[in-house]
Amino acid sequence: QRLPFVPNHIFFEMLIHASMIGTVLAVTACNWKKHLPSVELRAAIYEQMRPVITSSLIIMYLFTVLHKLNWDFLNPAVSCAVSMHKELAASVPIIPSSEWTQWPTIIGTLLIELAIPIGLWWRATRVATVILGLLFHWFLALHPHGGIYSFSHLLYALYAVFLFSSHDNPFQIWQRMPKFGVLAAKLAAVFIFGLACFLQIRAYRTGGSFFTANAIGFYAWLLFALWLTATYAPMLLKAGWRSAPEPMVRPLRILWIFPALVFFNGYCPYLSLKTTTAFSMFANIRTEGTGNNHLFMHRLKLFGYQDDLVEVLGSNDRQLQQYVKTKDLLTWFELRRITSSRKRENLFVKYKRLKDPEDILFKKKGAPKDAELLKPHPWYLSRFLVFRPIGRLDKPMPCRH
Repeated sequence: QRLPFVPNHIFFEMLIHASMIGTVLAVTACNWKKHLPSVELRAAIYEQMRPVITSSLIIMYLFTVLHKLNWDFLNPAVSCAVSMHKELAASVPIIPSSEWTQWPTIIGTLLIELAIPIGLWWRATRVATVILGLLFHWFLALHPHGGIYSFSHLLYALYAVFLFSSHDNPFQIWQRMPKFGVLAAKLAAVFIFGLACFLQIRAYRTGGSFFTANAIGFYAWLLFALWLTATYAPMLLKAGWRSAPEPMVRPLRILWIFPALVFFNGYCPYLSLKTTTAFSMFANIRTEGTGNNHLFMHRLKLFGYQDDLVEVLGSNDRQLQQYVKTKDLLTWFELRRITSSRKRENLFVKYKRLKDPEDILFKKKGAPKDAELLKPHPWYLSRFLVFRPIGRLDKPMPCRH
């Protein structure tokens, strides 16, 4: 997948990778004339990186909770918490799914997702919070929605910066093995990873479903989760309920730009910018038009993207036909993205722009009334802005990724 059509956690991972690269460049530049040994330089880079990543992760967690504080997430009839719980119970029969579980699921989701960033913020509770996070995201990864396990995969890896300083050796448990055993374990890891990739690619090429490829990835992730949990175990047992190590240095001021970018990305829906890849996954949040459903966050109307909404009444395009059936609204931005990217000459779209009640028939062939629909967006907008389909403004917002 290419930008902007990537999952929320993949976009967050891209921001984390950018912060890592930025930290490497900044620390290397600052120590260029000191000629530090490679071991000391790596330690300096890691210690500068830790507060940047921890801050970014806490900000991301807080936005996932903030977006869920809306009337429709608290509505059991449409709440993503309830629908995801039912889907999970269908895959894992031992999980109860009766009506009495609805409110505990909604409240429990909010409390756990709020407890994790708060617990990670306070040094004294970080170890206990990492344990909570490992359990919560292992449970979440059982959900059959494609790729959720990869979100858990990312967080399992990032928890390391909360547990280990540059003086710690996370792999000490494995170094007790004989050299042959260490080599065998490394080869096994490479083999399992390669086999999982091969089987996923083969599943796609032989006409297998996405669910088959997703299942292969899930079982590979389970092995990774077990290995990483075993790696963390000595530190968790050693620390008990005591504090995790603090970063040894204050990060360079320029590096705070990366947590600031994470904050800006999460705040985008309330700035009238993008509504997808803003950490608003499975949140029922709606900020578009007059349908803002948040409990207290008001949208700043700095841009017009979320106010220029379109109802598709008919089309011969397969994607647009889905919106005709569901009666979802689109932003004008997304309609223009779709129509300008289509190559078929007989494309037509009948639509109604909410700010103009007149029905309009757009035809690509001939003299279109709205020639703007043929113009692609500038690359810097098309790669950054993306808006999810919007449920009818007079009805509750259904669950969307």
